Amino acid sequence: MNSKSTFAKFPLFIFLLVTAIGCKKDDHGQPSDLSKYYRMMPFEVGVIPEQRTVQVLFQVTDYYGKGISSLRAEDFVVTENKGKIDTEADLRVGISSIPFELKTVLLLDITRSVEGFVPQIKTAARSLVESKLPEQQIAIYTFDAQTKQVQAFTKNKAELLAAIDAIPESGLVNSTNLYGAVIDVANLWEDNYTIDGIVDGSMVIFTDGRHNASQNITLAQAKSALGTRRAYVAALNSPDLDEAALMSLANDPERYFKADDTAGLEQMFIDIQAEIQSLSSSIYFLYYQSPISDPTPFLNELNIEIMGNINHGKDSEILELFNSEGFGN
Repeated sequence: MNSKSTFAKFPLFIFLLVTAIGCKKDDHGQPSDLSKYYRMMPFEVGVIPEQRTVQVLFQVTDYYGKGISSLRAEDFVVTENKGKIDTEADLRVGISSIPFELKTVLLLDITRSVEGFVPQIKTAARSLVESKLPEQQIAIYTFDAQTKQVQAFTKNKAELLAAIDAIPESGLVNSTNLYGAVIDVANLWEDNYTIDGIVDGSMVIFTDGRHNASQNITLAQAKSALGTRRAYVAALNSPDLDEAALMSLANDPERYFKADDTAGLEQMFIDIQAEIQSLSSSIYFLYYQSPISDPTPFLNELNIEIMGNINHGKDSEILELFNSEGFGN
């Protein structure tokens, strides 16, 4: 083949290549098949030197940040100093050995604007409680001008349901201290993701309006109080709904839910609870026995990937270091 014919075909090759790549994504720039798209977030890497055990705590989510809980040990590819960890390493995945607390704060707007449909709000809150995990602790607070504790953290479903039933349905106050309420309850838990213990918390905020109690309490202060804590917003559509502020509180469009009418409240709360559950069960504890038997201090490279992952970004894998000092003693 002469050089002229080669160059004549080259633009066609580029066109076909670009077309093929383009077909892998939809009009929004995301991969067209997301069933094999995984994001990985490392929390902690630890070792037990005398057993040459390497331990890794991490989370796996999908393209949208929703939890993936179905992976098994055989779905992970683990390499140590670029050498694959084989079956002799007794690679395992399981979290039952780590103390785990799942905490949820339910913060309900009970102001005059919702006075006509408090029963529907209570039904929706009960649906969340009815679907709670056995280990899930839930605390319930309401707010108008003030924040009120309805029920402290408990795993007892009967206590939670009784507390919801006791929420008043009339004589409500026409003042919405939304930001102040968030600030009041934000410090009820501290997230902790370590091999020694996990605390995974969420706040579920229900409202149909906007903060109007005090201009001295701001959205920025509420967001600062939340920090990195996870918040879901369950909004009921109304003329007073401040969607921009509520989306900002949620800090993630996937954690902002809106019902157009009271008929959608129950399903909205069920959907939020399902997301809380999926994220809590998407935390993985992977451990194996390292082949390293040299007790000399040395930093080793650990890499964890998921088989078939179509994500090629920085969060597609875990790349960490661990010190093998004392291994083999």
